[in-house]
Amino acid sequence: MTACNTQDNSVSVVKDGVVCSNNQAAGMQLVKEGIIKNVGGGVVMSDKSLKPGEEGKSDAEESWLVRVDMGQQPSGGYALKLLSDKLAIEEQTATLALQWSKPEPGMAQVQMITFPCLYLKVAKGDYTRLAVVDEEGNLKHSLDLP
Repeated sequence: MTACNTQDNSVSVVKDGVVCSNNQAAGMQLVKEGIIKNVGGGVVMSDKSLKPGEEGKSDAEESWLVRVDMGQQPSGGYALKLLSDKLAIEEQTATLALQWSKPEPGMAQVQMITFPCLYLKVAKGDYTRLAVVDEEGNLKHSLDLP
């Protein structure tokens, strides 16, 4: 059995939404053009580079910006939720856990197609692969890191 290493406070939600992009399939990807910056004690995400003189500091050298998509859903009530702010690292793979919520049967929901997703700030570390599991530990998505 291989030892498992956990890093504290290594994952945080930057943004969540029900329509992050149209027709986005379920999956996980690095947001290569993304900038995460600390502004006024909060975290702000931008898809553009910092401009000269702009307040805030990009921490892209220390973190990945990762988007996890649930894929097309038939109504409201679907969501992704980060279960822990810690990465479990084993054999060069960092794993994070998300809850994959869906509406309760019979509950009234907005009747529109949604594409739920989460943008996550993930601390870089001694690993080469990132994996996402559900609340039961089932692998949902994974990707190799550059």
